[in-house]
Parts: sequence; C-alpha cells; structure tokens
Amino acid sequence: MLRALPLFLLLAACEGGTVPLDEAPPVDRAVVAPAADAGLPPGPDHGLDSFDPTCRDDAWDPGACDDGQGERRELAGQAHLAVDVPITYADDPPASGDHRGEWARWGAYSALPPQRWLHNLEHGGVAFLYHPCADAADVEALRAVIRARVAVDPAFRYILTPYADLPAAVAVVAWEWRYLAPCVQADVMDAFIDQHYRQAPEDIAADGGYAVGFLGPL
Repeated sequence: MLRALPLFLLLAACEGGTVPLDEAPPVDRAVVAPAADAGLPPGPDHGLDSFDPTCRDDAWDPGACDDGQGERRELAGQAHLAVDVPITYADDPPASGDHRGEWARWGAYSALPPQRWLHNLEHGGVAFLYHPCADAADVEALRAVIRARVAVDPAFRYILTPYADLPAAVAVVAWEWRYLAPCVQADVMDAFIDQHYRQAPEDIAADGGYAVGFLGPL
C-alpha cells in the first residue's frame, strides 16, 4: 500500500557541456503506420526502438484496484547513445538507463519508447504509462490526473504513452523512481509526483526535438 512515501531528493551534479543530438535528418513528425504486410509492429516507426502499442491479449486482467506500489530503482546508466546502437532495459518499465540523445517533446503520444522518454525523466519530467490492454476508463482517469496538474502548472513536464509489457494497468515514472498500480488512484499518484517531480540530474524544461507519434498536449 502506498500512502506515505519517503521524501527522497536525488542529489546529482548537472552534466556540463553541450549534449549532442542524434545525427539524423529531419523526419516527418506524423504518426507512421506501416503497411499490413510489412512485418513491422503497428504504430510509429521508431527504428530500433519501435514496439507494438496495441493490446495483444483480450483476456488481460490488471487485478483488483488498490493503491499500488511505489519504489526506488538504482541508477542503471544515463549515457546518450546513437540511434543505431541497440538499447535494452532490465526493468519494465525502467526508471533510468542509457537513452537517446534527443529527448521527446512534452505531451501525449500514440507510442513513445523508453529510449526517448528516459531522457525526459533525466530532465525532471514524469512519464505516465498505461498498459495497451488497460480499460479506457483508466486511461481517461490518467489523463485527468495530468490535466489537473497542467491546470495548476501549465509548464508541467509530462509524457503520456502506452507501454508494451507494463506489469500493471498504469504507472508513473520519475528518475530512479516508479509507481505501478492496477487502477488510477489520483491522490496516491499526486503524492508520488509531489515527491519526485523535478528531482533529477538536469532540471531542463525545454521541449525536445523528437516527436514521432506525438499527439499533442492534453
């Protein structure tokens, strides 16, 4: 049960110097739907980082609704790797780890891989994730949590995306911290966000240049 979470402030030095962005030509930021016979997962084309953002198990069950669980995850890396270098993670979902040099524009996505949104977490934002098979009411409740935050702070830094193989219906992930639950409990999520939002190595609010699958702000 997660009601009173310990306040943990990440004390990390900001990285110095200029961070190189991916060396790639500009791309069409619209959602790319591959042909049905292309042998690729549906959804945006993220190159090596593409994943299937659709529900693959109609019998999936998140379990009984409860407060969920928040936990700290040890630092698993934070290097910026080129787009042709494979990146995998031991955790689903990861709360840190090596990632791409170009972070994502803040907002909602039809699908965005962790190789991108981890960089957003490194900049102090949070990622709101939902299982591709999650109930539509839970996804809408997750959006409501975000909208309530934005109403108070229009510059609130967030990513919203489905996440393949999420071991829960919904999750909120901050740098080195994650909260997973079978349903949306707004007060518990808010407590988690209050404690871990903008507690990351770099406090950078600027939009990233990556926006494949971008749907816009909520």
